[in-house]
Amino acid sequence: MNRFPIWKGNRIGRYDDRLILRSVIFFALVITALSAFVIRLTEGNILLRVFLLFLLTILCLLDLLYKWKSGRMTDIRNRQAMARMLLENRWFETEPLQQSKTGGRMERITYFPALYYRRKKRYIYVTVKISMGKYQDKLLTLEEKLETGLNCELVKKDTRDIWVKYEFLTGVEKNRIDIQDVKAKNGELNLMKHISWKYDKLPHMLISGDTGSGKTIFLLIVIKALLESGAVLHICDPKKADLSYLSRIMPDVNYDTESMMGCVKTFYEGMEARYDEMQEHPDFRMGANYAKVGLTPHFLIFDEYVAFMDTLAKKEWEEVMKLIRIIIMKGRQAGYFIILACQRPDAKYLGDGVRDQFGFRVALGSMSASGYTMMFGSIDKQFKEKDIAGRGYVNTGNGVVTEFYAPYVDPRYDFFTELSRIYEKRQQEGEACDRMYENGSETAGEE
Repeated sequence: MNRFPIWKGNRIGRYDDRLILRSVIFFALVITALSAFVIRLTEGNILLRVFLLFLLTILCLLDLLYKWKSGRMTDIRNRQAMARMLLENRWFETEPLQQSKTGGRMERITYFPALYYRRKKRYIYVTVKISMGKYQDKLLTLEEKLETGLNCELVKKDTRDIWVKYEFLTGVEKNRIDIQDVKAKNGELNLMKHISWKYDKLPHMLISGDTGSGKTIFLLIVIKALLESGAVLHICDPKKADLSYLSRIMPDVNYDTESMMGCVKTFYEGMEARYDEMQEHPDFRMGANYAKVGLTPHFLIFDEYVAFMDTLAKKEWEEVMKLIRIIIMKGRQAGYFIILACQRPDAKYLGDGVRDQFGFRVALGSMSASGYTMMFGSIDKQFKEKDIAGRGYVNTGNGVVTEFYAPYVDPRYDFFTELSRIYEKRQQEGEACDRMYENGSETAGEE
């Protein structure tokens, strides 16, 4: 099978490097021909001629407006830019012809890459045919050039048969959502219109960012959504700052060294006990996870994890590392997930491949090249800096690092009040369920 579905789009041709000029010339020739036809048609009737020429002018202006509004002009510009990329990098094959009269050498193109362009709303699809030629490696790693040249962000890369499909998104910031739209359900936490954390499939989240990058606000957004979903939260805040303040309204919020170490140990023991509980459940089947048997997910949320580990003696941090490693390796099926936040994901405390086990990794704010490498590994990516709160880059587990905007939070938003309301509502619902259960038991006993 050597064909891709219809969505390949327009092929980039060897003469498309002057596509804008060709389009202008074609448009001008069409207008000239129509004008000449109108003039010839209306000989002897000046008023009709003026009216028809005026109508033709209006139609031409409307056509130009439509092409501008629909993005057709952007498509022409992008296709021209892609053609020039191929030609200027000489990613094609030629054979020599006879010398010209000026002494120059003439060549004929014998092979031009099969590169296709298509746009749908704000998504750009670029499809490349795998030819096994000498330029194959360059054509299979086009994302950096296309992101920069077309002002877009790669969101997906897929290989099928002999084709590679790149999916880009323009205007990523337009997909930012409000904090009220962030919901966790069915093992998925949505964070942008096109980005979500599928924690049931890709467990554990790693967050990094310098001071002032919006890391704590992002954690509070996640906490709010998970709390609303009914999940059980275990929070550790060695800074004894914003998250520790939640101890006034929620249980299991820890901020001193001893209690945080105890929290990690208790979380680990709960995970091990969960496996025994699942196997005893009548609905359990091999391969089933916690959700299949109706159990609630648990989240260990650890702010400034690396700073906390730095305060421990060697024996203590080795013990914590051992437990963290086991939870990360085994926690998914039992519904025990870890969310770690730090300024830099130091390999000292996330070694032995543990860092690679985080299914969702987000870097907020501006980071150094080494910081991005720590988070995402060695990738061909041009990281851009923008002074926007909550902006960064994310890897959702599909191998693609793309631009990310944390959900928008109004400066007047009161997290403490909102979280208090949500937790109180949960408590009331839990008490109501307990009363219903007790009443049902009493009724059954009387019968």
